[in-house]
Amino acid sequence: MRNIIFIIIIFLLFSCDKGVEILSPEKLNDGINVSTTNQHNIDSVLIANLNNDIANGEFGNIHSFLVMIDNELIVEQYYRSGSRDKIHFIMSVTKAFTSLLTGIAIEKGYIDSEDQYMLDFFPAYKSKEKDSRKHQITIEHLLTMTSGFDWDETTYPIDDHRNSGYEIERSENWLISSLDLKMDTIPGTKYVYCGSNCVILSEIIRATSKKDIADFAEKYLFKPLGIKEYKWYKKNGIFEAGGGLYITSRDMLKFGHLHLNKGIFNGNRIVSCNWIDQTFSPYIETDKPGFHTGYYWDILRSEDGLLVYFRGGRGGQAISIIPDLNMIIVITADNRKKPQSLAPLMERITRIHQDYKLKTNNSIKL
Repeated sequence: MRNIIFIIIIFLLFSCDKGVEILSPEKLNDGINVSTTNQHNIDSVLIANLNNDIANGEFGNIHSFLVMIDNELIVEQYYRSGSRDKIHFIMSVTKAFTSLLTGIAIEKGYIDSEDQYMLDFFPAYKSKEKDSRKHQITIEHLLTMTSGFDWDETTYPIDDHRNSGYEIERSENWLISSLDLKMDTIPGTKYVYCGSNCVILSEIIRATSKKDIADFAEKYLFKPLGIKEYKWYKKNGIFEAGGGLYITSRDMLKFGHLHLNKGIFNGNRIVSCNWIDQTFSPYIETDKPGFHTGYYWDILRSEDGLLVYFRGGRGGQAISIIPDLNMIIVITADNRKKPQSLAPLMERITRIHQDYKLKTNNSIKL
């Protein structure tokens, strides 16, 4: 009997979770300043518990978890198949890149303004299109998911032929299929999450700059940010501008940092402060209560009332910016088979900052 008890005790001792160490981020020559949680106002118990819960699968198949506070990367954790050098499929976080690249194209003079009409860039369609509502679609309508297209990619599974996204994906020419979409509402009046808006924007960038969106990004965004490793999915020469980008977690962080710093990265201005302000201006309420859309970013308040700019992607990808805490959070994951809301994880991450309670009443009213 004693031997059995002894074996059970030994088993329990070795099977108990001993915790996952929080490693200090590495200083690399990539434009990211690093520090440690000890040098910032971080609750060490909360961050340790959170790290262990992520490692133990409480939030599903998380691959990476990064936090930047006050312009310094203080948490850089990788789990399971995630690693610092691995490019990750960021799904719909890609939309935020397409949004920023559209702003750069406007500021470089390739596009006149966000008020320019979509069909101005496709004269063959403009001359034959009979629905007057489609003639009213502007760049801004595409950026705010208010184009008015007849579209539904939420009611049915992603691999169901009734899913609009699936139908476009199966087509041989994503641009033609997108421009051929029927209209449902007057542009600017209703939010409908529609991936074809992004495809059209990317082809407007190509038509005006004579560069596809990947080459345009390489010149005007990726090189200035020091992004060297990436991949962008395309089909028959047309890029998936709504969800086809692969980059590293640290490069996602740089992108978020660029937005928090009003268009400046490492002292270099990449896009104007005005464009960032427009990007984060609440344009219309989305299909989620309490959420508004800017230019492909969700604008919301956390449970504690903090202003949050959020861009998520299927499977658990996210960049979250909390201006009041000067904080950026990056998550990558693969929860596609068992979808999970990121909200509980994001709330717990936000609360590791010991100043969060002091900031909860300072958010703007949406």
